[in-house]
Amino acid sequence: MSDDRYVPQDLIEVDDELMADIGELIASKSDFLIKNILSDLHPADIAHIINRLEFGQGEYLFSLLGVEDQSRVIVELDDDHREHFLASLKSDTLTDIVEELPTDEATDLVADLPREKAEEVLEELSAEDSSELQELLQYGEHTAGGLMQKEFITVNRKETVKKAVQAVRKAAKENPGEQIYAVYVVDDEDVLVGSLSVSNLILLSPLKRIYKVMDADIISVKTNVDQEEVANIFKKYDIVSLPVTDFAGKIVGRITVDDIVDVITEEASEDILRLGGVAEDERVTTPPLQSLRRRVPWLAVYLITGLITSSIVNLFHETIQSFVVLAALMPIVAGMGGNAGTQAITLMVRSIALGEIDMAAARKALIKEVTVGLLNGALVGFLAGTVIAVAYGNVMLGVVMCLAMITNLFIAGLMGTLIPLLLKWAKLDPALASAVLVTTCTDAFGFISFLGFATLFLSLLV
Repeated sequence: MSDDRYVPQDLIEVDDELMADIGELIASKSDFLIKNILSDLHPADIAHIINRLEFGQGEYLFSLLGVEDQSRVIVELDDDHREHFLASLKSDTLTDIVEELPTDEATDLVADLPREKAEEVLEELSAEDSSELQELLQYGEHTAGGLMQKEFITVNRKETVKKAVQAVRKAAKENPGEQIYAVYVVDDEDVLVGSLSVSNLILLSPLKRIYKVMDADIISVKTNVDQEEVANIFKKYDIVSLPVTDFAGKIVGRITVDDIVDVITEEASEDILRLGGVAEDERVTTPPLQSLRRRVPWLAVYLITGLITSSIVNLFHETIQSFVVLAALMPIVAGMGGNAGTQAITLMVRSIALGEIDMAAARKALIKEVTVGLLNGALVGFLAGTVIAVAYGNVMLGVVMCLAMITNLFIAGLMGTLIPLLLKWAKLDPALASAVLVTTCTDAFGFISFLGFATLFLSLLV
């Protein structure tokens, strides 16, 4: 939605000094001064302020806003604050807020409510609004149907340009803050057959028939398309609005570029957090016990993989006892493999997320990463081997280090590319388990290669 009236000539920066002033004003209940400050701020900046306040202070500040401002602020809050507000606000207040929102944001808000409160809000809405939201709630959260909004303009292909212009004007009056990018053209069965951009519409003769001037080569998506694929379509075709159709080809909604910006941010954050074994909905403000519950399962997985690699090391206990310095050097090989594997994982997960990977590209990526792994292994292995040979006065120890480094960085490139691809083709999130699987492989092969070569050349080492 557009917030033109919230654009001051001199933007106010939400800094620590402003936060301190607002904290003092809240403590002294200086409502007039607080409202005066908030009147110059964009809803996103107000949300940023509330996110930095304690829940009680945030509630007080939120209560000073009008319903229209509350609706624009609540969708900008972080997950923890929005969850708290949705639980604490009364259903009639939430109903007023929902009525102010476009259907896509209203649906997201209702979906986040506790079941009983959501039912109360839907009952209090008008029959038309309630029906629209219940329809949208049926779609998956991360699909085109879950992203779309019901505010769109259609015109029959047989109508004139004048009729389309009138439809645009009517929609602009009914939803003054809504961005209108295109008019969608339908046939007599309401099947989507084309579109007209608003910018082109105003240049056409009012008496022209729509089917003669419309763009029939229109891009659309079905309601069940995943949001990542939708984002890739926006990126590939450089569009700002995308119609959504049902399986009969009838238009049921539209997705706008502002929603896709949120999707891209969400997907990127999710991949980063999952690569680190952190839940995608965790924030720095998340309570400690909630963070504990979310992180312990992955730490348990890391513990199990650690026990596996330690058992591998134990297989070579006689070699280590014969040449103790190996115990000090073997973590270097495993650590370098882990770092190289993380580089390959990051590149592959990002490429998969952007839709850049198909069978041909996957083959090229695998060959490239394996080649890079071998070259890195040779270079780093030579450097490490030379330093160790000089430091310990043992040339064969340097050779063992070099061979182990080449082997493990080869494995890192191979597994760092292969595992995300296999997870993707198994329809699993590549970011979810790639890191732990690749780290386990590089640790295990790091110890096996280093201690294996040491065992093979033990007579030359000692």
